[in-house]
Amino acid sequence: MRMKHVLLEMYFEDNLNLEKVLDDSNTFEDLVSSGISFTYADYELAYAGKNGIVHTLEDFAGFGGEMDIEPETENYEAVREELIKKWQSVCQRKIEEAVDEYLEIKKQFLQEKGIKDEIE
Repeated sequence: MRMKHVLLEMYFEDNLNLEKVLDDSNTFEDLVSSGISFTYADYELAYAGKNGIVHTLEDFAGFGGEMDIEPETENYEAVREELIKKWQSVCQRKIEEAVDEYLEIKKQFLQEKGIKDEIE
């Protein structure tokens, strides 16, 4: 079985306990019936905490706003596609850099604590 990750933006009432809904839901249909609405989170780079929730604006960046270009730009769709490819390349490179940096921090941390890392 192949696993894919899909980022969705969720919209819900302020009083809804999202973490409880996620813990209690077994299927996508359970989520839909809980009163949550969804849309795609296109071209997002994010850090998701517990339950896959992105908690703050500082935890994600999405292609849009100042990253995008004016829709009136000549050849808008083609130019935008090229920019999105550049954004993808930056994101992939930064994710790889983050993993490498974290693994080095983990290694040093465990050495300082005298813990042998069995996962290496």
